[in-house]
Amino acid sequence: MELNQTSICYYEKKLAHISAATESADSIVPDTFPDIGRIVCAYGTAVITDQTPQNDRLLVSGTVQTTVLYEPENGGKLRRLSVPVTFAHIEECEGLTAESICSTVCRIAAVDAEAMNSRKVSVSVQLCFLTEGYCKAECDVTESVELDGIECLSHLQSITLLEQVRSYPVTILDDIQLADAAELSLLHTDCTMQVSECRAMHGRIIVKGEAVLHCLAMQEDDAVRVLNSSTPFTQILELPEAEEDALTAVRITVSEADCRLESDGMLSCTISAQAIVLLRQERRLRCIEDMYLPGKELAAQAEHPVLQNMPSAQPFIAEGSETLQTAQHVSHVIAAQAVCCGAKRVSESELQIKAGVRVLYLSDEQQLCAVQRIVPLTMPYSEAGEPEELTLSARATAAGERGLLLTVTANGAAATQERVTFCHISALEIKPKESSHNGVTLVLKQINGEERLWDIAKNCGTTEQAIRCANDLPAEAERVQNAMLLIPIQD
Repeated sequence: MELNQTSICYYEKKLAHISAATESADSIVPDTFPDIGRIVCAYGTAVITDQTPQNDRLLVSGTVQTTVLYEPENGGKLRRLSVPVTFAHIEECEGLTAESICSTVCRIAAVDAEAMNSRKVSVSVQLCFLTEGYCKAECDVTESVELDGIECLSHLQSITLLEQVRSYPVTILDDIQLADAAELSLLHTDCTMQVSECRAMHGRIIVKGEAVLHCLAMQEDDAVRVLNSSTPFTQILELPEAEEDALTAVRITVSEADCRLESDGMLSCTISAQAIVLLRQERRLRCIEDMYLPGKELAAQAEHPVLQNMPSAQPFIAEGSETLQTAQHVSHVIAAQAVCCGAKRVSESELQIKAGVRVLYLSDEQQLCAVQRIVPLTMPYSEAGEPEELTLSARATAAGERGLLLTVTANGAAATQERVTFCHISALEIKPKESSHNGVTLVLKQINGEERLWDIAKNCGTTEQAIRCANDLPAEAERVQNAMLLIPIQD
């Protein structure tokens, strides 16, 4: 007797979650600054300084650099206050260890700034954490048993496993000459990474894409402008296990985007990011459903490992709209942005997204104003899997006397995951079985309703093939219905 076993090493996705937190800080207006009259708007840029997986949890810490834009009490040019807000977030997840590979994106859903008095401002930041975690796992699967006379019911199961998950630090440096950007000063910068190519080649992963920068800048006359730019990148990541044409994917998350705008319009950027490379392998494993040995009793020590089937996610785009009320009539929209704070499938054809949106606009009096909300949006969604890797973009137009028509586009991937159970037999013992047929070698059995030949053969101590031969059943027959069968007994 021989147990044909396959040893499998793979990675399980243990953590995939969107969670929210709020942090705050107070700041005193510097002596060289005028008193606060009206706070116009506030923005924040998150910098992740550390993310550490431990036993059953992930620790994420960093700082949000907030910029508060205000009008002085006695008039004059707009002034900017920089207020740092620190954060420390704990994500609970059973199964995480210090060796787990984790990725975190920290996005700013909203920044609220309130003047406590003319010399003190309080800043509250709503943070949104998108976390993923992968843990190494291994198990054995018994694909067949070599034993004379044994009957084994099994099928081939196709499964896609995460064979490798690796993390790499990525740094992108570039100087970008922006048109008509001389003598501007930066207010806020957002950076997102877009991957256009990811492929395996001779033990390396080739990743190409671009870092997309969305900047708000201020002119000397206090007018706010939007500056959009991008810088291409190519990264070559060492992964010896990657064979040619392997199933690969990469997720790049920005930890920090340090941008400086020089007086001549040169944008100098240093982008620190993390690349998570996923290497998938398609396998066909035989899954044992049942077994028996005619005339004998089998005592098996068996486990049933569950493997996570993770085929490649499929990209999708969805869109939803909502009308926001404003305090003034909107003359001109300067910028609109949206951040995903949560997503769930609410039906077979609909996706609900909770978005943190902010719109910067001018009123009829050319006064700079801002509106921000946490908005639920319903979007059409007919994909097979669950949404992940969501990024949102927004556009807004004036609607009515005091309103904005906000349209949000969601770009993401639909991931299908299922857990497949296999059989692992660590020991198999054969025992004699007392016969219940008293030497009879052929019995007549009435089948009422429908039964599988496998169940009939197992219960009667014979084989499916023997029943087919005795009853002239076709070779492909697997079930019988309302029939009288001759059952050869092999006791």
